[in-house]
Amino acid sequence: MLKNKRTGLVLFILVSISTQAQVLTYDSIKTAIIQSNPMLEMYANQAKSYDAMAIGARAWDAPEIGFGLFMTPYQTSYWKPQMQNVDGTNTMMPGMGNLMIEGKQMIPNPSRLRANQTYMQAMSSVELETQRAEANKLLADAKMNYYDIQIIDKKLQVLTEAEKTLQVMITMGEKNIAYNQGSLASIYKAKSQQALLKKDRSMWDNERNQKVYMINTLMNRDKYIAFIVDTTIKIQQYEKQIVDTSNFISKRSDLLAIDKNIRVTQLKQRAESFKAKPDFGIQYGHMFTFGDNPNMFTLMGMVTVPIAPWSSKMYKSNVMAANYQIKAMQNEKAAIINESTGRLYGIQNQIKSTKYQLELYETILMPAIKKTYDVSMIAYAQNTGELFETLDARMNLQMTQLQYYDILLELLTLQAEYEKQLQIY
Repeated sequence: MLKNKRTGLVLFILVSISTQAQVLTYDSIKTAIIQSNPMLEMYANQAKSYDAMAIGARAWDAPEIGFGLFMTPYQTSYWKPQMQNVDGTNTMMPGMGNLMIEGKQMIPNPSRLRANQTYMQAMSSVELETQRAEANKLLADAKMNYYDIQIIDKKLQVLTEAEKTLQVMITMGEKNIAYNQGSLASIYKAKSQQALLKKDRSMWDNERNQKVYMINTLMNRDKYIAFIVDTTIKIQQYEKQIVDTSNFISKRSDLLAIDKNIRVTQLKQRAESFKAKPDFGIQYGHMFTFGDNPNMFTLMGMVTVPIAPWSSKMYKSNVMAANYQIKAMQNEKAAIINESTGRLYGIQNQIKSTKYQLELYETILMPAIKKTYDVSMIAYAQNTGELFETLDARMNLQMTQLQYYDILLELLTLQAEYEKQLQIY
C-alpha cells in the first residue's frame, strides 16, 4: 500500500509539471526572437539613428558673430578729436579707431547637401538588411537547438522503455534464482545496465537543459523557463530541389546587404565628388567710429576654391578609394555565392545519403534486431533462454534505436543548414 501511495505521488508530481510546462512550437519561438532579441533591436535602432542623422544632413554651418576694436591705435589719446600741427598749421584731427560688430554666414553648395542627405538616408537600409541576415543566423541556431531537444526527448523515451524492460528481467531473474533456475551474474549484469541507463539519462537531461537555456536566451527571457517541444518532426524533400542561384541571391539578406552597401558607397562617392563644387559666404561688418568720423560698414561675398591642388587631394583620393571598396564588395558577394552554391549541392548529397541510412534502419536493421529481442525475451520468459542473451538483445535494440535517432538528428541539422543557406525561416 505504501509503495502504491508513493507511485501515485510521483505520477501526480509528473502530471503537475507537465501541465505547468509551456508547449512551444518553432513558430512561436521564431516570433519571440524576431520581436525581442536585443541583437536585432540593436540593428533597428542603428537604422533609426541614420534616419535621424539624414534629417539634419542639409543643415548649414552656424553663423559667426564677432565684436571688437577695428583699426584702433594703441595710444588711447588718438581715439578722441585733437588739435595737431600739420605743416605749421593747427588742424583739428578727428578721432581714430572703430568699434566693430561683424556677422558671417557660409552657404554650402546645395548639390553637395542633397548628395550627402541621400547617402545618409541609404545607410539605414543596410542596417535593416543586416538585421534580417542576423535574424537568419539566430533562427537557424534556434531551429537546431529545437531539433536537438526533439531527438533528446525521443532518446529519453528509449531509455524509459529500456528501464522498464530491465526491471522486468531483474524481477524474473530473481524469481528464477529462488528456484535455482537463474544466474546471479546475469542479475548483476542487468543491474549494471540499469546504472548505465541512469548515467545516460542524467547526461541527456543536462544536455536538454543546455538547449532550453540557449533557446530562452535567443528569446531574451528567463533562462530557467521550462517548456515542452512539439513532437512532430517534418522531413523535407530538399535533395530533389534544383539549386537555382538566382533564387537565393534574391532572398539572402547578407547578399542584399552587400548590394545596398555598394549603393551606399556609390552615394558616398558621389557626395565626395560634389566637394569639388564651391561653397559661398557673406560677411557684413558695422563700425562705430571714434571721434567725429562717420560710421562705416563692410560687405563682402566669399567663395571657396576646392579645385586648388592642395585642397583637392582628399576628395579625389576618397573617390578613388570608393572604387576599390565597391570592387571588394563585389568580390565578397561572388565568393559568398560560390561558397553557398557548393554548400547547397553538398548538403543535398548528404541529405540523400542520410535518408538512405534511415531507410536501412527502418526497413531492415531495426525490424531484424527487434525480432531478435522479441524471440529472446519470449524464450527467457518461458525459461528456455538465458538472461545474458536477452540482455545482449536488449542492449543491441537500444543501441540501434539510439543510432537511428542520431542519424535522424543529422538529417534535421542538414535541413536546418539548407534552410539557412536559402534563408527559409
